[in-house]
Amino acid sequence: MDSVTQAALGAAVAHGCWHRQLGRRALGWGLLFGTLPDLDILVFPWLDPVQRLLFHRGESHALWAMIVGAALFAPLLARIHLNPTPPRVSLTRRDAFVGLWLIFASHVLIDVFTVYGTQLLAPFSRHGFGLNNLFIIDPLYTAPLVFGILLALVLRSPRARHLANVAGLALSTLYVAWSFVAQARAAMVFAQARVSAGHEVAPGRVITSATALNTVLWRHLAETEDGFVVGHWSWLDRDNSVRFDLIPRNAAAIPAAVRSSRAFATVEWFSQGFWAAFPSPDDPAVIRVVDLRFSEMRPGPGTSANEWTWPFSWDFPAAPEPGAEIPLRQSIAALDARGAGFDDVWRRLKGDRSAW
Repeated sequence: MDSVTQAALGAAVAHGCWHRQLGRRALGWGLLFGTLPDLDILVFPWLDPVQRLLFHRGESHALWAMIVGAALFAPLLARIHLNPTPPRVSLTRRDAFVGLWLIFASHVLIDVFTVYGTQLLAPFSRHGFGLNNLFIIDPLYTAPLVFGILLALVLRSPRARHLANVAGLALSTLYVAWSFVAQARAAMVFAQARVSAGHEVAPGRVITSATALNTVLWRHLAETEDGFVVGHWSWLDRDNSVRFDLIPRNAAAIPAAVRSSRAFATVEWFSQGFWAAFPSPDDPAVIRVVDLRFSEMRPGPGTSANEWTWPFSWDFPAAPEPGAEIPLRQSIAALDARGAGFDDVWRRLKGDRSAW
């Protein structure tokens, strides 16, 4: 999830755990420790592009790191608040450990809810776990948390501050529960539509994920013999019919030297095999490989997949020099291209299938 959400969740969890001992000060500690796991990006200047992709949401988000991190910071936090001004009570090491573990665990848990993937078992396994029920930015999840912690800052009564914060946490948690219900319903619609369309899917090679900023419009990606199919369904659609777009993998366009490179192996790992290759629209000497798991931006109805804007894509040489090292070079979409299609997304969310 985005950094604002992670900081807000950390503050809310910290206040829920330590409001009696620390009062409003718990919010500050929560902001800090809720952000801490994502500070793995601070080492990026010393890593190459392959190592950056492997390291982000890796060891800092692993199950063991939650426990080790809590154990390391708990004595320091307890020592800082050993003798607070009366009538406050001390923060014990046990209280500090439990609170820190919950802050780290909640950070990692909501990352698992996204499609990006979180390496819970790093470094022993690099598998990225993702449940795909939330988009990486969702205001309807974040807003209750922010509202709750703002009330916890300004209200005078300690009980009122605590209840406001708990209410914010409860509403955000209910929204997550709704997202799983919405996702399950969408998956059923997509499965039925695939059968009706005659698309045979490889076992386990399907993803039903929330689209940008909402849990009303859902996206389905499935691997077939011919490549991949992508479809959308909204809770506001008038019926459960789904139009699927076929995306060929186009693996033959990738030279053997690229396929055997360390850089391409990293892309294949990161995308979990959900990738396709397209000619670069900017350079005929480049093959663009895109991660299909992330929602595309379409410049208009009737456009093909190679015209869409993809959040994660990499450029590889179409004709690499023999023996040359293949670099991992991410393609960054232009800002104007990223904004293209938002009106169409909103129309599609409201059930207007003519948008795409």
